[in-house]
Parts: sequence; C-alpha cells; structure tokens
Amino acid sequence: MIYHQAKDPDSYQTIFYKQIGLKRRSASLPENDWANDQIGSIYTYGRMDSIQFGIGDYTIPEDFLVEFQYNTEYLHAGIIYEGITYSLVENRMEQSAIPSPFLAIEQARGGINCWKKGQHFKGVEISIETNYLKHKILPYLGASEDSLDFLIKNVRHIHLPKELTDLILQVQSLLESRSMTPALLLALSTSFTALLIRPDFKQFFFTGTDVMSERIFVGKRQILIRPDDYKKIVAAHDLMREKADSFVTIYALSQTLGIGEQKLKAGFQQLYQQTIWDYANQIRMTKAASLLKNTDKTVDEIAKLTGYQSPAAFRTMFKKWSQTTPRKFRSYFSGTE
Repeated sequence: MIYHQAKDPDSYQTIFYKQIGLKRRSASLPENDWANDQIGSIYTYGRMDSIQFGIGDYTIPEDFLVEFQYNTEYLHAGIIYEGITYSLVENRMEQSAIPSPFLAIEQARGGINCWKKGQHFKGVEISIETNYLKHKILPYLGASEDSLDFLIKNVRHIHLPKELTDLILQVQSLLESRSMTPALLLALSTSFTALLIRPDFKQFFFTGTDVMSERIFVGKRQILIRPDDYKKIVAAHDLMREKADSFVTIYALSQTLGIGEQKLKAGFQQLYQQTIWDYANQIRMTKAASLLKNTDKTVDEIAKLTGYQSPAAFRTMFKKWSQTTPRKFRSYFSGTE
C-alpha cells in the first residue's frame, strides 16, 4: 500500500490531492481548485491556519495511507453525503466518519488515515482553527475563550440544530457557485459560532458518543427520533448504497430495519438532506452511467441491472438525471452519433 507522511495540514492536503490524481486548476489564494475529469474535484476557500471552507466530490483511485505527526485543533462542521473515512488504530481499520451532518472540536496529535480504492466521497466542510476562534471570533462576539467548552473534544455530533445545518448549506451553495469572498468567509464563520454558543442550543449537544433524541416536524406533526432510530437510518443509507438496484418500497426497507416508515423518511431527510428515493436514483443512475460507458450491454439490460422493470421508466429517469438519453450519453464516450 502507498504510504505518505505529512508535516502540517497544508502538506497533508497537497499530498492527498496529488495522490488521488487531482490537478490544480487555480491557486489564486484564498481559493484552491483541484480537479480531474475521471476522479472528481475538491474546491476550498480560505486558509487552514484560520478559516477554510471546502466542498468535494471524488473517487479514490487506489489504496494509500497518510501519516501525520503534528498537533492541530479545529472546530469542524459540515455534511458528508457519501463516503466513510477510516483511521488505523492498533493495526485495525476503524471508521472515523460516516455520511451525516457533523460537528466537533477535533484535536489531533498524529495518526494514520486510510483511503481505499473505489470509495466515493461527497460533502461540504467548515474548518475554524481554535486559536483563531478563541482570539478573533469569540472576542468579536463578546464571548469568553471557554464559551465552547461544553463541546467535548473529539466527540463527533451528528445531530445539529436546523439553523446550523441551513448555514452549512448556504456555505455549500456559495462554494458551488464560486461566489465566496473573504468578507463572507468571516461573516459566515462568525454567524456559525454565534449560533453555536447560544444558551438554548447547548441542549442539542451531549457528553458522550450517543446521539440524543430529536423531534422532527413533518407538516404539523412531530416525530421523535431516538438514538437507536438514527443507527437504523444510517443502516438504511448503507444498505441503499450497496443494493439500490433491488430497492422497491420505503415500507419494505422500514420493515427490514425495524423502523416506522414515516420515521425513516423524516430521519433520512434530516441526516442526508435528500429523500430516500432521490438517493436511490442517484446510486442507480451513477451505476447506469458506468455501464453505458464501460460495457456493451443494451439499454434494456442496463435498466434491469439498475432495478427498473420498465425500460421506458429507466430512459425517462436517466434523461431527467443526465439531461440526455442513454443512447446519446453512450455515444459521447464511444465517439459515434
């Protein structure tokens, strides 16, 4: 397995980008834009020694490890839509992050992160270096340096207040449209911190590793999502990723996992910011595109392999997803019309 060592956060990023095959499209600080048509892209805005926002959508081309031996501490928050990250702990691969919203004060004093061939990652992240947070942002808000001490270091929270999630989505939108500016970077980080230290928000966070219960509104109705429910919702996401082509109904999925249908739908939307059907279709269409590019299978055969009994329904969905027909999509890669 390929092995790298990083001496600081910036070198870690550069090693990672180059290892997965991304090439720098622009390096006009404070923005960095890395991309590869076959691999994907990562776009960041800001600096790792103060504030950095980033979005990524990429696939790991080969197994590798990155060891880091430096001290860092950041307020990290964001949404992981796809991908599971791993760390090497006592010669064992352990999950360190799963698809979900997240927030943590992350303190690292070295370690080894592992990346596996074929993993696909998509997400958005906010990173604020804690010294900058304590000496710049909190004083500006008139708050003391210990205002965030209710967050236990290295405890990853996946239940966030809607206001924080909405702000993360705003960051994502600005990054996707390449509309971020230094003023917006600071303003959004300050707003995020101000929300986080509000006294009424502290109830959302906890001192442990379990997710606390939450009430989600579906119309005017409240649905209570408990820690065990969240585990089943994450299990549903993992099952869909592996078997989206055999997915038939949300009811059947809920029965398989032992969770109510409405609770599963509401909780999935809350965690992953998309519906179960949208996620299933995303997985199916990605598989269909790969089959169209890399095999000679007919469109009807690909429809069945991606879970569609009706080729017409498959063609309609593929055109909605790609803005073109399966036949034309294949022709773009074969060089024929």
